[in-house]
Amino acid sequence: QSGAMSPPADPPKRRERPAATVPSSIFIGVNHNGFKTIPELLPFSCTEANLAPYSLPAESLNYEPPEGAVVTRFKNGDAERKIHCNRELSAPEAECLQALRQRAKSEGVSFFPSITSMATRFISRSRNDARKALTLMQATQSWREEYFKAGPLKDTDILEDMKHGIVYFSGRDECMRPAIIIRARRIPNQWYKDKCIDRFIKMLTWCMEYFLRYMVVPGKVENLSVIVDLDGLGIAQVPLGPLREVYTVMSHHYIGRVFKFFVVNMSSGLSFIASMAKAILSDRQKQKLNMLDDITELRKEFALTQLEVDLGGNREIFTQFLPFPLVPGPYTPGFEGPPDPDAMREAHKALTQAGAMGRLWDPKLSANDNKKLEFSHEAVPILERLNLPVPSELRFDEVLDTNAGEPQPAFSPPPAGGAPNLVEFEDEQCYQKGSDDEIIPQTVDNETVQAGSTSFFCCGPPVKA
Repeated sequence: QSGAMSPPADPPKRRERPAATVPSSIFIGVNHNGFKTIPELLPFSCTEANLAPYSLPAESLNYEPPEGAVVTRFKNGDAERKIHCNRELSAPEAECLQALRQRAKSEGVSFFPSITSMATRFISRSRNDARKALTLMQATQSWREEYFKAGPLKDTDILEDMKHGIVYFSGRDECMRPAIIIRARRIPNQWYKDKCIDRFIKMLTWCMEYFLRYMVVPGKVENLSVIVDLDGLGIAQVPLGPLREVYTVMSHHYIGRVFKFFVVNMSSGLSFIASMAKAILSDRQKQKLNMLDDITELRKEFALTQLEVDLGGNREIFTQFLPFPLVPGPYTPGFEGPPDPDAMREAHKALTQAGAMGRLWDPKLSANDNKKLEFSHEAVPILERLNLPVPSELRFDEVLDTNAGEPQPAFSPPPAGGAPNLVEFEDEQCYQKGSDDEIIPQTVDNETVQAGSTSFFCCGPPVKA
């Protein structure tokens, strides 16, 4: 596909099929969150069989987190934002964000849309230094380009390694933040001998991408907790290399996502060292890093139904780790009763790919528009059960899909059999950036184009008649 095409005389009011790009509403070369963007590479895939039915609590869609979960304030006067998307920013944050945008523009850099949604996280890490924040953004952009260039991480590729139970999601805390469990002792010795610890990092990265797609609600639930279990490991046996990699991946490339680190089941020697180390930590570090002498302290954060017995909960030790062994709430700390038998399943289907990504606050829009979530067609019964308003466009689409005789999915995965970073479009209404930043509608009929190539089109919303 080359050259500009004239727009159709009578553009359709609605696409025949959903876009297969990530996310569906981003245009090539057009600003998103105030940054110039390039097409997003698909980072991971998960078969339906490995999607946990309780990946997202339905009640999280209308949940209002407490102020301390949005911005944590410390005794020394310092503060750290935890929830960044679909939330109004402070004046200093907005000012630094604008400085970051200007610096990115002056240097002519472009980012994946997901990186632009993280912009204020980089600002927080850099302590409001736009230059440092841009350097961090570029580092994460480069990492994602390199790590996912060969295609998405697939659940089928890590299925055998996941059976070891080294890393997995267990439950959620009182603010519905997921808990990812890391069992260091379960890393096979042969992996050390073969120097293939990258298999562990591959699983961790897949889990984090799953979290970003199916376990978050922008503006409400954007963080997780990490529980590192060192049971049975002495000082000399602690796998410092893998744990260092965990820190690198989580703190550099999934920046601002960890709410707390819990280190549990330490030997007496490790506990002694930890107590000395904790004395020199800053308030920010103390809030994040919690080295517990008693695992029952986790009950101050979690209901017992969200943890296994050796972590202070009342669930049996898991033997199956994919799909993740998640159960519904209640999430009240210390709650000992059973999970809610009437909890809604598959609420993760409510948000589109772009909806899960979220966006930064735009002062030009109303508060309601800034807080809006982008829902899929499958969100209708979920929203109705929660007594939440159903967007009118979903009602309209529901009628159209019914008339068409077959409801359409909210997101189409890449075609099977081809290269994993290929995206296929069939009779899609697509767009190409034209002169003066106009959007020129184009129709790509049964055309397969490669992400990142000059002929790749990101599909957006249909042209309004």
